[in-house]
Amino acid sequence: MRKNITSEDLYPQEMIMKIQHDRQLGPIQEQKIIFEDMKKLESPLINKIVIVDSFSTLSSDHTEWDFCNFSTYDNKPNETRGEWLPANLQSFSHGLQLRTLILKSKPTITLRSIACEMHISVRLSGESTLWVMTRGVGVQDPDSMVIKIKKELDSQRVFLIFGGNIGNNHEFRFFKKQELPEIGDASEDWVMQDFIELKLTIIDNGDDRVFVSAMSSNKRVISMSCNKFIPSFRDTHIFLAGSGDSVLLKNFSAKQIERVQSEFTQNAHHECCVVF
Repeated sequence: MRKNITSEDLYPQEMIMKIQHDRQLGPIQEQKIIFEDMKKLESPLINKIVIVDSFSTLSSDHTEWDFCNFSTYDNKPNETRGEWLPANLQSFSHGLQLRTLILKSKPTITLRSIACEMHISVRLSGESTLWVMTRGVGVQDPDSMVIKIKKELDSQRVFLIFGGNIGNNHEFRFFKKQELPEIGDASEDWVMQDFIELKLTIIDNGDDRVFVSAMSSNKRVISMSCNKFIPSFRDTHIFLAGSGDSVLLKNFSAKQIERVQSEFTQNAHHECCVVF
């Protein structure tokens, strides 16, 4: 006779995955029920441009965003500090410095029956992390989809991490983690100045799945996905945040697309679309 699994039988990471799986069940079923009705309403939004912005030009005109201070602590919830303000931030040819800041898109996205495709180019220096969040109303929302792109200090090692704010105090917990392939042809500048430049394509599929592809200087693309997220039934903003030594945001764009039906389709789609 099979023994019922209890929390005492699970390792911490297994417990996190089980908790998230249980949280998914109701929303996934609800989304299936309303899918056809929502599809009729949202189909006209497919290919709608949500936002396009270049942060690698000398400009302070980023009218599609609000910003706030952003703080991260080991094993503690992430925080925003102060009020959200219009993003009259100065960007330069090398990008917008996101370290200790978070951006919130003024336009919203819908994920009830369609997806959102985001393109990001970024430079990470030293020990630093780019945070990308959707689906939630804030940085501690347990229903948020969170992706971290984390670079290690004095190294070309970069990790792609999926997760959510589902710790006891809404601190971040990871669902899946993968290292990007080592850059074999990194330039001397990259190594000596301890930075890496990446181009990312993220598809928030709106159901339980999110797909990511990342490309570095050697043009090698790594793709991965995660199916541990909570479907969203509300229009939500896109959040971009930085922590660590230096996170230079260069370009960002987002548009609504048809939902990806399989990972095979996603891989082919990404390899032809990681272009800025």
